[in-house]
Amino acid sequence: MSERGDTTHGDPGWRRVGRGAAQAFRPAEDVREITESAARIQRPITTGRRIAVTGIRGGAGKSTVTALLATVFAHHRRDRVLALDIDPDLGTLVPRLGIRARRSLAELPDEAEAARTFAGVEPYLLRGGERLWALSGHRAGIGDSRLDAAAYGATAVPLTRFFGVTLIDCGPGVEGELIQAVLGGAHAQVLVTPATPDGARSAGRALDLLAGNGFGHLLARTVVVFTAKGPHSGESLDAGRAAAILNEVGAATITLRYDRHIAAASVLAPQRFAHTTRVAALGIAAEALDRAR
Repeated sequence: MSERGDTTHGDPGWRRVGRGAAQAFRPAEDVREITESAARIQRPITTGRRIAVTGIRGGAGKSTVTALLATVFAHHRRDRVLALDIDPDLGTLVPRLGIRARRSLAELPDEAEAARTFAGVEPYLLRGGERLWALSGHRAGIGDSRLDAAAYGATAVPLTRFFGVTLIDCGPGVEGELIQAVLGGAHAQVLVTPATPDGARSAGRALDLLAGNGFGHLLARTVVVFTAKGPHSGESLDAGRAAAILNEVGAATITLRYDRHIAAASVLAPQRFAHTTRVAALGIAAEALDRAR
């Protein structure tokens, strides 16, 4: 049975028809941007990359952005991709990917022999697609089997060696032992914040907190994603000015515009994304992987 909202397209019908009719006349710059982003995402990497997806507060779209990036990487890359949900408040990443079952890091085998190969751990993972797997850091109940920094380092970090890219959906905030353990081992960060003046200020404060807590090196590895929650919700943000300020500390910025499908659907269907969503998701993934080092 389809989830409520799954049939809603990100673009309204008139825009889809117009875009189809204009496909042959699409500007070369538009095509080049998409092609270049895809090429950057597909570039070979010598070791797996861990990309932490963070946010100052809940409700900004952190899990949605993580799911978007997971589907983009799994579609364009030829190695494995892992989407890991460690939000302590029972995050929505796994169901957003259309996966109903729940498994947690606590269920991974302790036996060294079983954990030594991907074949040994695969039965404990959730399959989300041809090259996409997912896993929750917590059990099914809110607050059950809470993941701490030590458990993350002992189970999650070794697991990521089997994947080319791991997306880590963190809880709200950038302080605390668990999030600092994640950031300490992250190759890049995607910081999600509302596309509002307050959201821009929150992103600046988050980067200041990171610098003050010894993560100054991560600023140049950060992509700030401004998410618009409604058709007109981003109009109050001076995106150019916000980008200029955040660029000064080394962070990149990308705006994810309102998408009717993302707003309505409980399960994301990439074929129904708005065109602007596809372009933005490709850009975020490419920029994050470029900065992951």
